[in-house]
Amino acid sequence: MTIPSPFTRLRRLLDGVSPPADVDPIALHLGEVQPGNPPFDTAPLADPKGWSRYPMPGGTPELRAAYSQWLERRFGVRVGLRDGLIAIEPTPGTKQAVATIIALAVRRADTATPAVMLPSPFYPTYLAAVEAAGAHPVWYGQHPPGVLRPGGGRVAAIVVCNPGLRGDLPSADELVAVSDVARASGALLVIDECYVDLWQELVPVGFLSLADKGIITAGAFAVLHSLSKRSAAPGLRSGFLAGDAGTVAAYAHVNRSCGVSTPGPICAVAAALWSDEAHVAELRSRIAKNWALADEILGGIPSYRRAEAGFFLWLPVPDDEKTALELWQHHGIRVMPGRYLAAPDRADVSPGLGFVRIALGHNEDTMREGLGRLRAALTIREASSA
Repeated sequence: MTIPSPFTRLRRLLDGVSPPADVDPIALHLGEVQPGNPPFDTAPLADPKGWSRYPMPGGTPELRAAYSQWLERRFGVRVGLRDGLIAIEPTPGTKQAVATIIALAVRRADTATPAVMLPSPFYPTYLAAVEAAGAHPVWYGQHPPGVLRPGGGRVAAIVVCNPGLRGDLPSADELVAVSDVARASGALLVIDECYVDLWQELVPVGFLSLADKGIITAGAFAVLHSLSKRSAAPGLRSGFLAGDAGTVAAYAHVNRSCGVSTPGPICAVAAALWSDEAHVAELRSRIAKNWALADEILGGIPSYRRAEAGFFLWLPVPDDEKTALELWQHHGIRVMPGRYLAAPDRADVSPGLGFVRIALGHNEDTMREGLGRLRAALTIREASSA
């Protein structure tokens, strides 16, 4: 049975419910950072010649060089690219890449009932891709499943988020362990590193760094990077897949034949963004200020926890669904119930229950207003239940 997306469930929850007329609604449920002016030169996008030609399959040499150089700067990747052990291919964002590589992994799985291991909580794309491929999800907790031993070729792929869904950072040992599990079971290991540059204090370990240094002996693997989060440019739909040569070649064949090659103007803008670190540092600074606001306004709530990376705050509440409804109806704040982003565990309890997910992506004034309303709402509830 297909599970509705979290955003569909949220729309259904709030359908017919209006926020107060005297407040401006604030959307805190979307994974977007509002940068104001775009952090790139838009001139290439306005060149009509770039849109009157078919895109170059595999991206432009400039784009591929910019990404390769970023891999070297960011993760120290040199040997793998030089020796052909790590290959790269641009993607139209990462949703399409996730769906394509999971479908390829399921198709080659030696079983009539293929499974894909997914983290819970999860991003909606993961589950949608598994369902579209005709497989079924096997859920694990927020840390990579290094202690699990899928066997018999039943597991087609394992998806790991780095950083995790709640902003936790897997250790190098955890990444090594899950790589061992994937290799032993013949599963494709998918590492989603789209938030890997939005760290706060600790810099996340990159899977490619471990693979390039020989710390990980990887089988089939695919690492996903995107400008959607790193550069706050989701509208570009521009990312990259890096992995072993066979996996990348299989993806490239499908995408170049019947997928979406990156248009020339997008390649030019994307190459500039991969080559620049100043705008990313500025983005991290603005996110850090929003986390400081959250600490100031919400830090007194029991079990409040600041994430190690990213801009999602998972705030503990008595009832996540009821809280989301009340925050919209009485305070004009839209948040995501945690249960919508998680699957029940073996005890049939969702790890998202009792949390609302809040995106700290607006400018400082909007965040102060939104978090202030949220704190006031929770204070009113605490007082009424006392």
